[in-house]
Amino acid sequence: MIPHDDKLSDLKITGTGSSNGGQYGKVRIDGSGQVNGNLDCQELTANGTMSVKGSVMARTIRVNGSGTIKGAVESEDLNVAGSLSIKEGLRSRSIFIGGHCSIHGDSESQRLEVNGNLRSHGDVRSESAICKGAFKIDGRLHVGTADIRVLGRCHVEEIVGDRITIRKKGKRLWEMLSLPLRGTCLETRLIEGDVLDLEYVEADIVRGNRVILGKGCQIRQVEYRDELRQDPEAEIGNSRRF
Repeated sequence: MIPHDDKLSDLKITGTGSSNGGQYGKVRIDGSGQVNGNLDCQELTANGTMSVKGSVMARTIRVNGSGTIKGAVESEDLNVAGSLSIKEGLRSRSIFIGGHCSIHGDSESQRLEVNGNLRSHGDVRSESAICKGAFKIDGRLHVGTADIRVLGRCHVEEIVGDRITIRKKGKRLWEMLSLPLRGTCLETRLIEGDVLDLEYVEADIVRGNRVILGKGCQIRQVEYRDELRQDPEAEIGNSRRF
């Protein structure tokens, strides 16, 4: 946690400008701003185009425009309403992505909510994850609980957690309009957890204590301990109890 210091000066860039890195209270970029170094502040708000040539440590970060951060990011609350590219890792208590966020390292949070688009080139760890947008994760999604609503095609290498629910987003609306979504699914190699309640998942292996497979599931191998329930429209290659 970043301690509050009333003596810290604020930094504001309006129009086109640049500044050195350092410690600040509030940092606000309303035009095209560049910070040449590491940034340590209480609040960071980017409404225009932001470029930080180093790492960022802030209590709150809000990106309404577009931003690029060359280093790692550490915060308590990160809100991306626009577009943000992080060239290293991300660590934040709360992450909300309403726009687009690209992370070129691992990310860690207590709460993750994706309503826009997440592109991760590393592992994603969160105690609680709610995904109602699109995502592509090259590594593992490691969660306590996950509520995923699939729209289009999403991809993650592995999902490991306690309770994982995956559904098709917007099904009722599209069905009422007679415009069914084509190719909607979550693609993964492995899903492993305690309680797995899945729809529209294509996976090599699904492993859990209680496994419920609904519509749109195509699973090569299912391994379960206590219970396996299968919708008639779900496709399973092999299943075994362990």
